[in-house]
Amino acid sequence: MLTPDQFSVNEAWIAIRINEAFMFVKDEPYDIYVLMDAASAYVLGNVLSKVVDEAPQEKDVEALFEEAWATKNQWAEKLIVPKNSIAENVFRRQAEQNGLSVETVPLSDLEPIVGPLKELFASDFMGRVA
Repeated sequence: MLTPDQFSVNEAWIAIRINEAFMFVKDEPYDIYVLMDAASAYVLGNVLSKVVDEAPQEKDVEALFEEAWATKNQWAEKLIVPKNSIAENVFRRQAEQNGLSVETVPLSDLEPIVGPLKELFASDFMGRVA
């Protein structure tokens, strides 16, 4: 299990899908991916993937990394992605292009860090949409 106190701010970023079930925007299904700091759980940005159960588009992930850079003015040392994530390759390419190493871990290992965000998203955002 990974916990925020195992990291310093900006040491590692996590790229993860935060919706358990796809959400609808104007009757179109989407998945939502976020890039967050592992130590602070601060969300650096998000990207919507219009095609459910497929990785977000390369250009959208590139824009997400640019947004993270604009927020932090530096790159993290590494990017953590869940094993078997359909978005692993697109996030891996962007991370490596920007000098970040990439580590894959079981999704359950990320729960202490991303669980509260997923719960908040499910209760606040998805609860209002339904």
